[in-house]
Amino acid sequence: MNIIKKIIVTAFALVFVQLTLTAEQKTEDGYSFRLKASRDGSEYKKGETAEFVLSATKGGNPVDGLKISGSITKDSVPMNRNFSGELKGGKFKVSGTLNEAGFLKCKMFVKIPQPDGKDKVVDLLAGAAFDPLEIKPSLPAPDDFDAYWDRQKKILSEIPMNIKLTPIKSGAAGVKMFDVQADSFNGKMSAYMAYPENAKAKSLPAIVTTHGAGVRSSSYGGVMAWAKRGFIALDFNAHGLPNGKPDKFYSDLAKGELKGYPLKNCEDRDTVFFRTLYMRLMRAMEVVMAQPQWDGKNLMVCGGSQGGGQAIVAGGLNPKVTVVAAMFPAICDHSGAAIGRTTGWPHFTRLDSNGNYNKKATEAARYIDAVNFAPRIKGNVVYMINYADNVCEPTSCYAAYNNIKTPKRLFINEESRHTPAKGTYQTVQSWGVDIIKKSSPNVGMEPNRQSTY
Repeated sequence: MNIIKKIIVTAFALVFVQLTLTAEQKTEDGYSFRLKASRDGSEYKKGETAEFVLSATKGGNPVDGLKISGSITKDSVPMNRNFSGELKGGKFKVSGTLNEAGFLKCKMFVKIPQPDGKDKVVDLLAGAAFDPLEIKPSLPAPDDFDAYWDRQKKILSEIPMNIKLTPIKSGAAGVKMFDVQADSFNGKMSAYMAYPENAKAKSLPAIVTTHGAGVRSSSYGGVMAWAKRGFIALDFNAHGLPNGKPDKFYSDLAKGELKGYPLKNCEDRDTVFFRTLYMRLMRAMEVVMAQPQWDGKNLMVCGGSQGGGQAIVAGGLNPKVTVVAAMFPAICDHSGAAIGRTTGWPHFTRLDSNGNYNKKATEAARYIDAVNFAPRIKGNVVYMINYADNVCEPTSCYAAYNNIKTPKRLFINEESRHTPAKGTYQTVQSWGVDIIKKSSPNVGMEPNRQSTY
């Protein structure tokens, strides 16, 4: 994989941006397709023209005649830019521009004729950035944002933790592992925790790993890998569910009472799911910090997607978080619709064809928006954004990233959708570990597992 590295100096931090030059590529019926913004890095200045190029070959030769259709959007917000045509000389090109800081997305559909007369359709997606470091939050934090979260902290502090540690078999020599249950707001904080056997008091940095969207058990293998690396590690599941149940237990909940959980009761800041999740997140950090093995100075919170948003929130809520590792974070910039741009997952509201959106849901979401926790982070930040992400759109991710005031480092997957390029998740994790190593030199090698997101 070819890599370009560039260093950007801001008023408050040294930022490393690493661009991976891999395009959206697919192979079907012997055809190879590649879609990418023509400029290396896929970055432009406002007002410049971005050209998206689809290349197609078969047997190494350029392809002619295949039908193409598609659209250009402002990072998923429709712009009435639809197009159609056909491949000529193995190429199809379309261009667009943006006069504001943000992203264009180009989606193309290629039709491959089949013997039965029906076309097989291959879809490809690419993104182009326009001055992305100038993307700002769509709205400021509410005036009572800090007061609101101070009240939530007080509510949580009045709930005794009642930590219950149940030893379980770790499956790895030299690692102690536990099922962890603790009382929290609206139910339990349910986790697995692991640390190196015979660890002395105040000897280990801590890591809390957070989950992406879905309904599942806490991650057994994840904490084991981090413990082998020299951490006391805690992974909690988003819903406070008992761990280690059969898959059907979780799938039934996902299809039943937890179906659509991100958007349930989302028009009130006190009933939206993420209020409860953030309380559970705070409790998870309290539990791991309460363990005698914690060194009292190093706490990393790491996750992707919904978990990436939680990592930002953790840093904003708890000044003891020394490293935030946020990969393609969700829960960012929910008020984007107010200024005509995309909102972050789970998209509490979107602009309709008349420019309207759900203002009540937008107002409630401002209190759980990672954008508003970002400037309250005290520790270092390592971060990942995927330029073709159509779940956690890069505009929303940059709105949070650009609002961080502490030292930060950014990894860009230039052509990845929501799933990052192989190995890049672990690269960003290793950046966070490098920071921890400055005060915990005995931290070991990178684990082979990718955290659940």
